[in-house]
Amino acid sequence: MNIFVLGPAGSGKSLLVKNFSSYLVSEGYEVRVVNLDPGVLNPGYKPDFDVRSWFTVENIMREKKLGPNGAILEAMDRLTKMKLPTFNDVDYVIFDTPGQLEPFLFRETGRTIVNAFPDRCCLFLGDLPALRGNLVSFYLYALTAYYALETDTVAVLNKVDLLSPCAVEEIRKILDDPVRMLARKPSNMEEEMNLNLLKVLRDFFSPKRVPLISAKTGFGFEELLTILYEIKCACGDLM
Repeated sequence: MNIFVLGPAGSGKSLLVKNFSSYLVSEGYEVRVVNLDPGVLNPGYKPDFDVRSWFTVENIMREKKLGPNGAILEAMDRLTKMKLPTFNDVDYVIFDTPGQLEPFLFRETGRTIVNAFPDRCCLFLGDLPALRGNLVSFYLYALTAYYALETDTVAVLNKVDLLSPCAVEEIRKILDDPVRMLARKPSNMEEEMNLNLLKVLRDFFSPKRVPLISAKTGFGFEELLTILYEIKCACGDLM
């Protein structure tokens, strides 16, 4: 199974790739790791394939005399044209995607790369402490990734270890009963727009359960693996 780890900068993608791949190995699975981020200095793990062996954002800046943003866009264009390894002989291949999510998600790069692989899914990672007051927007962003990449996408809330048990339980109750979240009265115009959009999107995309994890401690990895197994087998209830 090919797993693409997506998320905004600072959401913990590389740490999840590192520790979740180690967890899968400890469970007896054969795993390969692919780094698709040409801008990272040190991902914290040794990838089996590393795009930085071909180009980096820093080198493109020097070569093309571009600023950071222009170099990132050039890197995405190059990434789109690359032939990536398939590793068909292993159980899981985990792809660490670029730290700058938007160029990967909203240009052809993400869709071209992700759709080149069969038996795939995406994990859309969010920083739970930063998002706890704005879960609707996070859910919308995850649905956007699902729409843009045309691939099963699981919204995953990371950094649960930074919250108190009471705060985690409160968030879990909201996630377990999203209808209650939709039914509440909006407190401002932004929240009203978010809720109306979410209601429409739910008619097109069936909501999946949102696991709470810690990429640092490994909390929630067992549930995450169960969800991946259910997607892979096309069985089980993700609602």
